[in-house]
Amino acid sequence: MGREVGFFMLLSLACCSTSVAGQGFSASFYETWGYYTQLAQQKPIDWNTTMGLQDTGQVQKPCYDQSVQLHTDMQAGKSYAIGMLDSSGKFNPSGLFEGQWDDFGSFKGCRDRVKNAPDIPEELRPMYCVVQWDGIPPEMVKTTGVEVFTQGLCVPNTCSDSEVWLLAGTGLLGIKPMTSWTPRIVLCQREEQYASYGVGAIIAISIIAVILLVLMISTLYEFIITVGFSERRRKSVTSSKTGRFFLSFSVYSNTKKVFDTYQPPGQLPALHGIRVLSTLWIIYGHTGTFASVTITTNEREKRDFYSEWWAFIRLSMDKSVDTFLLLSALLVSYLFMKQLKKNDGSFTGKDLLLHYLHRYWRLTPVYAFLIMIFASLMNYMGTGPPWQSHSRGCETHVWTNLLYINNWFHGAQACFGWAWYLGVDMQLYILAPALLVLLYKKPKLGLVLIIVLLAGSMVASGLLQHFVVNGQGQDYFSTAYTATYARMGPYMVGLLLGYIFFKTDHKVPNTRRTKVLMLLGWVFASAIAVVFLQYVDGSPAWRTFDRTMFSCAVAWVVFACSVGYGGIITELLSWSGWVPLSRLTYTAYLVHPIIMYVHNMSLKTPLFYSVTNQWFLFIAYSFLAFLCGFVASIMVELPFFGLEKLIFPQRRGRDSSKAPNNAANEAQNNQALELVESGPVHDYSVHHKNIEISGPAAVVDSEAHSQSLPEQADEHWAITTRTNEEEFDHKL
Repeated sequence: MGREVGFFMLLSLACCSTSVAGQGFSASFYETWGYYTQLAQQKPIDWNTTMGLQDTGQVQKPCYDQSVQLHTDMQAGKSYAIGMLDSSGKFNPSGLFEGQWDDFGSFKGCRDRVKNAPDIPEELRPMYCVVQWDGIPPEMVKTTGVEVFTQGLCVPNTCSDSEVWLLAGTGLLGIKPMTSWTPRIVLCQREEQYASYGVGAIIAISIIAVILLVLMISTLYEFIITVGFSERRRKSVTSSKTGRFFLSFSVYSNTKKVFDTYQPPGQLPALHGIRVLSTLWIIYGHTGTFASVTITTNEREKRDFYSEWWAFIRLSMDKSVDTFLLLSALLVSYLFMKQLKKNDGSFTGKDLLLHYLHRYWRLTPVYAFLIMIFASLMNYMGTGPPWQSHSRGCETHVWTNLLYINNWFHGAQACFGWAWYLGVDMQLYILAPALLVLLYKKPKLGLVLIIVLLAGSMVASGLLQHFVVNGQGQDYFSTAYTATYARMGPYMVGLLLGYIFFKTDHKVPNTRRTKVLMLLGWVFASAIAVVFLQYVDGSPAWRTFDRTMFSCAVAWVVFACSVGYGGIITELLSWSGWVPLSRLTYTAYLVHPIIMYVHNMSLKTPLFYSVTNQWFLFIAYSFLAFLCGFVASIMVELPFFGLEKLIFPQRRGRDSSKAPNNAANEAQNNQALELVESGPVHDYSVHHKNIEISGPAAVVDSEAHSQSLPEQADEHWAITTRTNEEEFDHKL
């Protein structure tokens, strides 16, 4: 009988092994199985080390006494102590085969229920902490892809983060497995920490309240003069500076501007559609990026996603930045050339100053407003196991954002890190006038200089890929990904495209030869898109060409659609429904990572990762991003557009008699390119552990000459990520 049972057990084990092996588990998984069994065993408390920490003053007496009391009461079976243990994460969660090594425990159980236990000591209050453990053997990391273990702990709130770090390593707090693991990072959340608003939050709320008050007064003002005044008196009132000020803040007027779908003659038809689709591409990529660093119950399945053929959509997210840089440069070049022509090639120092002030005024108010919300109010927007501030960099480095040099600052120095694109775009915008004046007055020399800069950017990208990414160089994001010189190629392509539109008035002869060339152009652009989107190999040669060549493909789409050879693509991209959304892409880009932060940092339990869930999240994020972007646009962006006309004079031709004076030409000059002059949104491209982020475009009001569309850091961040905080925010 014993031999039969033994044979049956061996047969069952063989079948089980065959079944599991058939699912793709390697032999090394079984070789380390003995290590897994240690997770279910509690390591005895190291009392010598524990008491030594108290004796040397590394752990203060209140923390030490309450931790020992918690341990004693736990052994005595007191309900509050059992509740705190139950609220702590364990080292033997289910789903180890799927890469689920993390256990948050019960956040609400620790924060809300334990403190109401009848036998809890009056002086002891529970505090929720997250501990990340190091020390997983390399062979297990290779097998599971998991480098750290994240555990929730319910501990006395008299302990500091550093004291929790020390005591967790001794096993006094919670459960420590029979392994050599050591705590890596500890992050605790104290209820009293954000029980009341700080000075920054009060100031931010006050500013928001004042803006809302002005909006209400202005909207009421417009209603009164519309309903109660005669047309003659209404025109007189609205033409005054006071009337124009209040109308700039009117919710009714600004809402009409946002949702106006009229597209005046002479407009480049494809730009609105490209801008919106690129912004949605960015939001989709960032959805995946947040998922990649958020703890899930099926880590292995999440990693397998990147082996799917269609994963290139997310992996190529950085191309959205290049698209926006192209569009930004195109509009800057085209509008600048038209202005030079009106002024007979003259461009004075005053013109240059107004050129820069116009751009700064268009981008900065809503940008600064959202930074204020992020830096001052983010901590009060939610709670959860991984919740923490990502705005510490704003306390010391917000000035880099306001000067648009933030793309050179990373890690703990980053504030609103995903806006690095704005720094790149502004720096290239500052460079553009010199290139464009030279291109207008000495075309050959200007073309040579732009091509040299383009080629230099391509070579720099390839060299950086070789020495920084493939070699032993510095951090990739600070030296290559967000560096202005590495992003210059697409911008130069945009300047050249704008010049071509200026010289040709976006028209080509309708000949057989033209049709053949246009067909070949579409074949070439399609081939480039397939090669540089589908095949992401990360080699220096690939990086040398990918950004610039993809920008050339997008430039061809814009050109072909504008000269009448876009066919159904033109119909799709010039759909009037894109226009309102296009006006909101800038603010949607700026606000969407905040929405993602609030959602992901508020999670109380790990998510189950699936493609279906990701699509639902993407749709929800997109809707909320444009909705919140609309609110930000109505509150700040559009009002300041209106104020610009009160504060800064409009740039006009020197000799008005030489300027076009018929209605059609005037509409083309003043409204034809109702677009923003800048580019992307965050671009999260996940290359295994590397996460990148891009950005969106900016909005324009229907009366604007032009606009700009712009496009994430704490040393202690690592709780919900598989990489450290600096990596995560750079990738944003």
